[in-house]
Formats: sequence, structure tokens, C-alpha cells
Amino acid sequence: MIHSVSGPEALQRRRVVKSQGTGVEHWGTGFFGEMRCKEIKEEPQALLTDMDCDEITKSHFHQVDQFHIFVTGSGKMGRDEDAAPLRVQYLDHHTGYGPIYAGPHGLSYFALRNRTDSGPTYLDQPGFRERLKPTKRRNRFTDPIVVSSEPILMKRASVALETLLTDEKTADGLAAYILRLGPGMSTQAPDPRPTGGHYYFVVNGTLERDGASLPPWSMLFADNSESPLEIRAGAKGLEMLILQFPRKDF
Repeated sequence: MIHSVSGPEALQRRRVVKSQGTGVEHWGTGFFGEMRCKEIKEEPQALLTDMDCDEITKSHFHQVDQFHIFVTGSGKMGRDEDAAPLRVQYLDHHTGYGPIYAGPHGLSYFALRNRTDSGPTYLDQPGFRERLKPTKRRNRFTDPIVVSSEPILMKRASVALETLLTDEKTADGLAAYILRLGPGMSTQAPDPRPTGGHYYFVVNGTLERDGASLPPWSMLFADNSESPLEIRAGAKGLEMLILQFPRKDF
């Protein structure tokens, strides 16, 4: 099944929410699935969190695999890793991470999951260890991702698929790519069938699909029942992240 949403349309649903760990107010937007759910569901969940200035989110883990995309502002993941635009982080299920520190201008990031999570488990909660399950415990960051200026993207003469992240040791399908196309170009995306599914996230230009032009922050999700997608760029080209989930291991 393929899910699709336009970024500007989804952002109309942005609302004030309270952090489940601290009670601090910030902003949340649901792109796919329920924003807050009490049980795991076999459907994608894509959420945007806009942290307040200098806000801190407590360390926690989730019960499903996820990618983060850091899109605006500045901050830290833990005390050492820059959570600065544009970077991607992958986390296996039941893998602790954080705290997340927002900078003086806030920090906005997407959490993209191929299954709906039942909510965070905070590492300062009594009994959190009893909720842990076996996992590869991967917590991987890409290097900073550079997007093209408009004139450079418009003069692009060939399709490029660049690998941002992979795990050759486990060979379970985990990967992240950026796909770059010039104006009007088309290509076939990687095959989602031997994986845990794909997110397609527009970072520059537009994606042409079903008669619509999808601008930055628009996204699609294809589960592993789908054949490879045909990707077509708009009049100013397209740069798009492809985030590939590993095959389910539990």
C-alpha cells in the first residue's frame, strides 16, 4: 500500500501539544497515522515535532524502528551528536536515545516509522528495563546532507542516487539514500519488497505524482507489497530522501 501527503496540507494540522516526558508545551503535526497511540499498529506513523527554544526532551526508546530527519533549527542528540539540518538518524526498536537538546531558535524533526508506536518509554521511569526486548541497538547518523541551489538543480543533466547510510554487516535492508533528478527527469526508485518499506521525503524541488506537484516536506510511504515506484521530477528538478527500513526481526 502507498500513503501520500502534501507537506503544506499536513502543516495545516500543526497544533500545540505537551511533551509526554516533561509536560513542556511545543508543537506537533501528524503526517501519517495517529499522533499518540496506546498500542502498536501495522500502519505507518509520521510525526513532526517542533521543539521550543532551549527545550530538552528526556532520554527514551520506542518499540518500533524509526528514522529521524532534522529539518530546521539546531540542537544536539545527547551531548555529542549535532542534530542539525539536514541530517538523518536511524534507530532500531528498543534502542535508547537522547536527551534531545533544542538550540536558541528551536529544533524541528520528523519521526518516520513503518509501524505505529505505542508511545515513548522514558529511561527515568521505574521498570523501563522490563519493557526492553532484544535488538541490534543501532543508533546511526548520516553525515550532513547538502541540497542543491535552484539553478544547479535545474541544470542537472543526469539522475544520481547517493547512499547516505547502510549496514553491510547485517544485510537486513537498512539504508538511506538521496535521489537527485533534473527538471522533468524520471527514474525507478529502489525496490521496497525485500525491505521493511520505504519513506520518500521531498527536500528540494517537486515530485510529480497523480497529477499533483508535491513540494518540500511532502512524503510517501510504500510498504513491502509494492513494486518499485516511478519517480518523476517537476519543472525545477527534485531532490528526495529514500529511507529504507530493515526487515522485521521480531
